[in-house]
Amino acid sequence: MRPPAARFPELIRLLAIIGPTATGKTPLAVAVAGHLAPAELLNADSRQVIRGLQVATCAPTAHDLRGIPAHLFALHDPGEPFSVAAWLDAARSALSALHTRQAQPILVGGTGLYVAALLDGLDLARVPADPERRAQRSAQAATPEGLQRLAAELAARDPDAAVDVRNLRRVVRALEILDARGAPLHQARGRTAPIPATRIGLDAPRDLHDALIAARARAMFETGALLEEVHSAMGRGVTRGALESAGIGYREALAVIDGQATSEQAIALVAQRTRRYAKAQRTWFRRDGRIRWLQRGEGPVEPLVDEVLDAFREDARVGQ
Repeated sequence: MRPPAARFPELIRLLAIIGPTATGKTPLAVAVAGHLAPAELLNADSRQVIRGLQVATCAPTAHDLRGIPAHLFALHDPGEPFSVAAWLDAARSALSALHTRQAQPILVGGTGLYVAALLDGLDLARVPADPERRAQRSAQAATPEGLQRLAAELAARDPDAAVDVRNLRRVVRALEILDARGAPLHQARGRTAPIPATRIGLDAPRDLHDALIAARARAMFETGALLEEVHSAMGRGVTRGALESAGIGYREALAVIDGQATSEQAIALVAQRTRRYAKAQRTWFRRDGRIRWLQRGEGPVEPLVDEVLDAFREDARVGQ
């Protein structure tokens, strides 16, 4: 058993536990936090910032957190616009509060852009959304031809824009920034000082990961928790569109409620979509050579705690 850290230096190094979904990042972070007390978690999952939706977003419960304070959950209502810049503001505010309390921050999640924005000091273009213009452009892009016209507009206004032109949301956001700033996108972004951090990536062998994903998808439906959450959300006035945009699981739950799919079909589809999502997350994080990767086994993740602590303390010792 490792003793808890007694004091922290003036500049507290951040520990990030990141990687694909359904690998056990939160249980590992909670276990590590017990050895770095006082320690608190910061959520870096773009779905878990949605208020009132916990089941398919897999937001941790109080039981999961085991008394460890956690922040950056439930930041906005379903369907309400929420940008990376807004999350970044909240994250920096939370870090400042943790610094004041001399609590060890542990960043946990799988949204790569959130992680990069915070740790690498990205200062995203702070341009507020234009709801009316956004609605017009979204309506224009209702057909493939309309999206192509928006992509052509973006290319004409900023030929060097590094934007996925197949992604409507990113194209519209890029045009919003150009509307407001009148400058190429790369000039609308800057950097602040990066945050000293130890990056731990958690993954699992493919067969095990597929099994973990399948088990999680099945639990959502077999317990009835997801359908109950969807019924409750709609009773509060959350729209179907807002639910579908909240992430994997909600569209499938609505299909079951509508009688358009059986629970087994929904479970299979949720698992399939989650595997694809995990693949995309893995691709994103594998590009970062600073991440130390750990592979979990079939049992609990707690045996990995010592490896995380060793890496964290070694980085702190050498000042990396």
